[in-house]
Amino acid sequence: MSSSKIGIMKAGANNILIPRDMLTFKNCDDLEHVFDALVKQKSGIVLDCKSVSLMDSKALELLLRMHDAMKSRGQKLKICGLNKVCWDILLATRLINVFNVYRDVQEAVRSEA
Repeated sequence: MSSSKIGIMKAGANNILIPRDMLTFKNCDDLEHVFDALVKQKSGIVLDCKSVSLMDSKALELLLRMHDAMKSRGQKLKICGLNKVCWDILLATRLINVFNVYRDVQEAVRSEA
């Protein structure tokens, strides 16, 4: 299930997905494949973006699909570890108000939201 480009860790009842590179049209399929395999489980999903230097429009579309899939199951996709560039991208696209964004994995895991 794990891809060499997407790390997976467990933290309590959460699966932590850790992309190891920027999220662009070149590698969104890897993240989508791992997400699709995990979303069927009842555990939460946290996307740790500490190694993501950039997101393109395909990545934003994928994040929206992931968000919607989790929401339809009564769960929330949590995103953390955004750098300034990725934060500004979400801010400029107003997606910062759509996603559940946290400073780090610990804050995301502790959050009930």
